[in-house]
Amino acid sequence: MVSLTNPVTAQNVVDRYADYVVATANSSIVWGTNAAPFPAFATSYFGGATSGKSIGINGGAIDNNVNKIDASEINDVLATETAAYSSIRKLNAKLNYTGTGDGAGGAGNTGTWAGAPGINFNQTQVAYMNNQYLQSLSGTTALVAGNVVDDAVLESKFDALRTVYTNARNNIQTVQVDVCHSSCHSSCHGSRGRR
Repeated sequence: MVSLTNPVTAQNVVDRYADYVVATANSSIVWGTNAAPFPAFATSYFGGATSGKSIGINGGAIDNNVNKIDASEINDVLATETAAYSSIRKLNAKLNYTGTGDGAGGAGNTGTWAGAPGINFNQTQVAYMNNQYLQSLSGTTALVAGNVVDDAVLESKFDALRTVYTNARNNIQTVQVDVCHSSCHSSCHGSRGRR
């Protein structure tokens, strides 16, 4: 955990912000490019691995390129950076079997993902979704130009950004994958590639 220094530097502000928003966003991610809910769930839904998203800014982004920390830059840059994490959110993943067998009269709903027709997997976990699932964020109080911005004011701002992100993280996105039967991808579709 980073402490704000005296005098504060732009990079120090960004590093402390990361303790609030980035650390929260990257915690407890269950699904990503390296861990799908089930085999038929395409990894293209994901924007990264369960290790999370790296911070996309540094101190230069908020010092207005003149080595002077600027309230409007802090507001704009940190709000934009927070929104970049909004695709790390809760995902309700569903696997739906649409058929009763393998299409040839056999019992296709067998094996690891055996089950009757209908929804056979239905879980909600935190996932690192791709940019299609970014959300609009709003609701934090802006730092005001001309006012003294001390460590308490900055940490209040970071806390507000974390709260806005956390609220967005809890917006559940549902993705349902329909397959004809449980062994569909491992047998039927796999064998088509060998023909």
